Amino acid sequence: MFTSRALRRFETLKDELQYMKSADHHGPQHRLSIVFDHGMNNVANGNSYPTGLQNSTSRQSLIGSLSNVVSRRLANKTSERSSEPKHYKNLNNLKAAFSEFYLMLVLLQNYQVLNFTGFRKILKKHDKIFQTTRGDEWRKANIDVAPFHTSTKVNELIRDIENTFTDSLESGNRAEAMKRLRVPPLEEKTSPMVAFRLGLFVGMLCLLLPAIFAFANQLHTSKLNKALEWRAALLLYRSTCLIIVQVIFSGINVYGWSKSGVNHILIFEIDPRHHLTYQRILEVGTSLLVLWFLSFIGFILASYFGSYPFIQPLIFVGLLILFVINPIPIFYREARFWFIKKLARVFSSPFHPVGFTDFWLGDQFTSIELVFFDLQSFFCFYAADSTWWSTDMTSPSTSHTGFCAGWTEIFLQAILMMLPSWFRFAQCLRRYRDTKQAFPHLTNAGKYASGFFVVITNSLRRGTITKYVNNKMANPFLYLWVLAAIIGTVYKLTWDLTMDWGFFDKKAGKNKYLREQLVYPSKKYYYAAIVENVLFRFAWVINIFIYFDEHSAEYSDVIGFCFGFVEIFRRFIWNFFRLENEHLNNCGQFRAVRDISISPMSTGIDYKLIDYKLRKQPGIRNRRRIAPSETIVEEDITSMTDVSTRDEPNNETKPFIQYLIPTHDTTGIDRVNEINKQSEDTLSTDTHSLTLHNESDLPNGTVEV
Repeated sequence: MFTSRALRRFETLKDELQYMKSADHHGPQHRLSIVFDHGMNNVANGNSYPTGLQNSTSRQSLIGSLSNVVSRRLANKTSERSSEPKHYKNLNNLKAAFSEFYLMLVLLQNYQVLNFTGFRKILKKHDKIFQTTRGDEWRKANIDVAPFHTSTKVNELIRDIENTFTDSLESGNRAEAMKRLRVPPLEEKTSPMVAFRLGLFVGMLCLLLPAIFAFANQLHTSKLNKALEWRAALLLYRSTCLIIVQVIFSGINVYGWSKSGVNHILIFEIDPRHHLTYQRILEVGTSLLVLWFLSFIGFILASYFGSYPFIQPLIFVGLLILFVINPIPIFYREARFWFIKKLARVFSSPFHPVGFTDFWLGDQFTSIELVFFDLQSFFCFYAADSTWWSTDMTSPSTSHTGFCAGWTEIFLQAILMMLPSWFRFAQCLRRYRDTKQAFPHLTNAGKYASGFFVVITNSLRRGTITKYVNNKMANPFLYLWVLAAIIGTVYKLTWDLTMDWGFFDKKAGKNKYLREQLVYPSKKYYYAAIVENVLFRFAWVINIFIYFDEHSAEYSDVIGFCFGFVEIFRRFIWNFFRLENEHLNNCGQFRAVRDISISPMSTGIDYKLIDYKLRKQPGIRNRRRIAPSETIVEEDITSMTDVSTRDEPNNETKPFIQYLIPTHDTTGIDRVNEINKQSEDTLSTDTHSLTLHNESDLPNGTVEV
């Protein structure tokens, strides 16, 4: 049944290819020649002109004739376009359709092998338990010769697609054709150049880190014996450092997911053909960190010589922004643009449906609230204080007025710090609007709403600190802040462990306090993560002691930077178990509908190797969700994954199952083909279009983080 449908699709694609070839043959040049020939004939014959143009010059006559002809041709062309099929309007769309069809064939091929492997392993286990060889004998007599195993139609279709795509769409360049068709595995081999650059950047970091300490120790004062402005430098540099470290941690996350079989490509809905591997993410992170160290060293040297030191962090921030928005196709442009699109979706959360990538990215923002807090200081530093540009000033003034001082400053900082929680709060409300499920969406929204109260009460505490300087215990906002922080922390911690990670499951069995299924190899990782999450969630308690210790308050900026790093590290650990839980939910709830770590299989299959890989890497792996505009699988096929119907074979497949078990006669192939033909007539033919409607929907239009 599936093979016959694949054949029909292949014929459709070939028809579209032939249509495009014929359109190219009678394309714009042919039409243009018709226009000019027709126009010149009119000029020579002196007809087809309005009466008012007959007495004009020949040049005006020619222009008028061409204008009339071109107008008629444009009208005809518009009419033709309206009647043309809307499928495959350009070559890229046709290539994308071939690519998706090729992917479907490889999925079908893998499904064919998986069925045979399942029979073989089940019967092998049967023989091992009952100490018999009947299972192996039955397999050889019935399964080894069954049509679903012996049929080579899928292999032939794959070869035909490769040849057609190579000859007709890539001008015989097979390497380019295979690059477009095939999907790289999750465990993609490291590129030598990427590995070299990554090693180079790591080596540079090993040299730059001690260099900073050496410069800071030797050049702590300028030539004019003025102390360097370390506090201002910390405020200007710490946010960019946290962002870069988070990028590096994300690369390590991707490495752990790939090695453990957690399919982040499916979960983040990344195009499997165009995504960044963990080596490339680490390359980006380490290269940016090298630039950060160089900029900081430049600040130290410029401060020592009194040569515009505070222009260094401004230049570095400008380089970061330019790196992200650079439209030139270098430095992984597709990945950067994918990230920009996701950022835009987070910032506009209430106005569109929310996917996993959107709220995962929103959660990352909640861990860099310090970055949003520093935005106010950064803009006020460069906008409200002109002394940072002065040639005779090593330290700009830190006193500001207007929007950068007093309660206005605290208010702006509070608004900026609440933005990450607002993004997630709005996403939860949107999810509730779309699903009408109060739990978990409204409950989750309450978790982020608790963050609003923490920020507000803390801002009030900071704003009134001078009023209660002699009696800090009398500050009522201190107690409100502590109460709000305790409630918010317990709320978030409970959600982390039970909802985001799925721990403390009643069905955990031998995995005490965890969940029934685990992906990572040792339970110690899970228990250590629980302890780490509890400790780091309550790290804010240290601020209470700092509030009463005036000596420690002088280092509040440094302590705040340490808190920011601790929170990023906590989120780094959180990501491992959050993606693991989502991966298991995809498998357990049958939400995964597409495999992506695949390549065409050879006809000679090493089943011992398959056994080894299945034992080494258990579980359903490497799948990807298909966007509605990209899918090439019929709705009636994908609906078979529904829990209510997946265990019961339909009436059309029962004859095949009954045939498969009792007989192994090769003459039954004709009978199976007849059943397939009958099934095709009875099943629904509602399909999604093979067409990707615009270039933004093409598979290469999206990438991986």
